[in-house]
Amino acid sequence: MLKLTKMTKEAFENYMSFAIEAYANEKVNNGTWNKNNSLSNSKDTYNKILPNGMLTPNNYFYSINNDEIIIGYIWIAKSTDNEDTAFIYDFEIYNEFQNQGFGKTTIDLIGVEAKKLGFKNLALHVFGNNLRAIHVYKKAGFQTTDLNMRKEL
Repeated sequence: MLKLTKMTKEAFENYMSFAIEAYANEKVNNGTWNKNNSLSNSKDTYNKILPNGMLTPNNYFYSINNDEIIIGYIWIAKSTDNEDTAFIYDFEIYNEFQNQGFGKTTIDLIGVEAKKLGFKNLALHVFGNNLRAIHVYKKAGFQTTDLNMRKEL
């Protein structure tokens, strides 16, 4: 059975060990940052958003468990744009567990959790080339609110 559990300190440290680099790579792959300073940009971003690590107020970290096996993670926080909105900062179902419906179910579970925390909305950002995630989010009821576009010259 799929469930969310509050991330342990050990799980958070494991998450941070790959999250900064993964974010830097995503920004490079999508043309937002150049490779030369992407890692330092990513570290700066994480330090700004999480000055106290997992103890930073209004940030909530969960491990996604399927029958006691951690199959991914999800991080939500109070939106900086709207205090009624929980923003999904990061979400991943590990590769070997994808295409089994866990993404949609996790979105449903985090919606319940966000509501318990007092939020009225759930928002997120998704990179334009992540068609799999876009499909899951649309299936879960998300609608496009902003759209940035870019053209290489």
